[in-house]
Amino acid sequence: MSMLQKVFIFALAISVYCQEDASRQPELIFAWMSDTHIGSQTAANDLNSVVDDINRATHIDFAIVSGDITETDTHDNLEQAKVILDRLDIPYYIIPGNHDTKWSSAGGARFSALWGDDRFNVEIGDYRFIGVHQGPMLRMGDGYIDPDDIAWVDSILHALEDPQQKIFIVQHYPLDPSVDNWYAFRDVLDGYNIQAVLNGHHHRNFATSYEGIPGIMGRSTLHRQNQPSGYTLAKLYPDHMDLFERIPSADSLNHWYTLDIGERNNSDSLRLPKPDYSHNQSSGVVMSWQQAMGSIITASTTSYKNLIIAGSTGGKVQAFDRETGAIAWTWSSPGAVHSTPAVKGNRVILGTTDSTVICLAAATGKMKWQTRVAEPLLGSPRIHKNRIYIGGGDGTLYALALRNGRLKWKNQSADNYIETLPVIADKTVMFGAWDGAFYGVNIKTGDLEWKWSDGRPGDLYSPAACWPVTSNGKVFVVAPDRAMTAIDVNTGNTVWRKTGHSVREMIGISADGDQVLARTMTDSVFGVSAAGNAYAESWIVDAGYGRDFAPSMMMEKDGKTFFGTKDGWIYCMATSDGELLWKYRVSDGLVNTVLPLDDNQLVTTAADGNVSLLKF
Repeated sequence: MSMLQKVFIFALAISVYCQEDASRQPELIFAWMSDTHIGSQTAANDLNSVVDDINRATHIDFAIVSGDITETDTHDNLEQAKVILDRLDIPYYIIPGNHDTKWSSAGGARFSALWGDDRFNVEIGDYRFIGVHQGPMLRMGDGYIDPDDIAWVDSILHALEDPQQKIFIVQHYPLDPSVDNWYAFRDVLDGYNIQAVLNGHHHRNFATSYEGIPGIMGRSTLHRQNQPSGYTLAKLYPDHMDLFERIPSADSLNHWYTLDIGERNNSDSLRLPKPDYSHNQSSGVVMSWQQAMGSIITASTTSYKNLIIAGSTGGKVQAFDRETGAIAWTWSSPGAVHSTPAVKGNRVILGTTDSTVICLAAATGKMKWQTRVAEPLLGSPRIHKNRIYIGGGDGTLYALALRNGRLKWKNQSADNYIETLPVIADKTVMFGAWDGAFYGVNIKTGDLEWKWSDGRPGDLYSPAACWPVTSNGKVFVVAPDRAMTAIDVNTGNTVWRKTGHSVREMIGISADGDQVLARTMTDSVFGVSAAGNAYAESWIVDAGYGRDFAPSMMMEKDGKTFFGTKDGWIYCMATSDGELLWKYRVSDGLVNTVLPLDDNQLVTTAADGNVSLLKF
């Protein structure tokens, strides 16, 4: 059979399908794509096949794309995805997924730059489609819906001309506890005529319920083993929606689910338990104050005299009075802030995703200087003497003068983005990047002195998210390859390497430099001697935090070690033996690296956008 005959038969089949009964014609037909994962081996071919198939069809009104557009938002993966999707002959509406926001060399900014936004709200016929994503934003953790996005959806729903308008919510994750603050978004939907939540993430067709709201999961466009590439075709009638799996290579259209359409009010549905904070009452810890910054926070804080300074993904940088939490000053950036600010003298330094290093007066928030660079800045700045060292989205490490931001040198050895806080020892600046490698650079010249790699292929195993620590001529790293490694500062050679504990990206060092501190992906916290040329464990304890992979570094002060978890807990343990001294739940989401202030106070930030000061 010729290609022309095949196209004719397909068009005829779709035409018959779409027009089968003039009295029962659908109100809308839309194509639904998800989890395209451009950057993985066959993804581009698979998506091109799907787009070609949609373009050959008739009577498809629009398309939605529900996240994980790329395998990682690095290099030109997003741009390639847009070129393919822009070939569609129909409008399409798109949101990112966790692969686009967690591994993003632009900190999520590139998605909005390409498509104009990372969310959508569109009326088509009598229906409204609202799309929001759930991160996680840059840091490894569970999904988390930006408080700003929740407020945005709430404002849309409150402004409806018809409160009973039929609405579809488009997400990437399911609306369940795999998203830490699922319940906050679910509460906003109460009382509205939500027909279904459409989501991807798990690469399969599946129907469920999210506390009474129908949930429909759609397949990936990828072909996997015996599953050919394909997509979902939705046929929307006044009283029901039929969902079909379309397989272009087999010229097949298989019905797999029918959703009833009508008036719904989900307020009285059975609810799942919300996060429990009751343990806090017996913890001996008191929250002195808490301030909301309005959007997700991915970075830690810094302190200057009586001020606590923090930035957010909404671009807001604020200083809070240490005693009262009152806002002392606010400065706003056009780009997100993923940097943990650094302070020296009256200067506070941070990087933004609009490719700018910022210097503010720490006391007032007034701009002192700004320096533009080539790509978004995701790394945290390290100030050493009179220079700033900070990593960028293109793998460049910059050295700038603290006084005026003038470029001293740049090192472009890394092949992917830098999100870490560099560490300095023996005149060497060291950092990891999402290219599988760890680097040592001459602090004066910026020349590469050495490059270390564990030899395991795959960028996602990189020692890139941990903040490396140094002691006794060694630099220590942990990585998603689940190994802890000690590297010689001067040569880049491996001193020792330990597997078996299933570490990930959580590491620290005692203030005296004697112990490297780390925790595993499940329950265990341990200390390792920083001396000698062999792995020597000092202690290991079961802290009971469950399965956790938050890149919250271990911070030690006055004999106490602190860390946060992906689901909002802060742990305090004795540095000498790991004894649990207290734990306190500060959030429903990922807790960033905490900042101990003195022997009984610490300040922390979390994904929920809150800055909190605890006394213990």
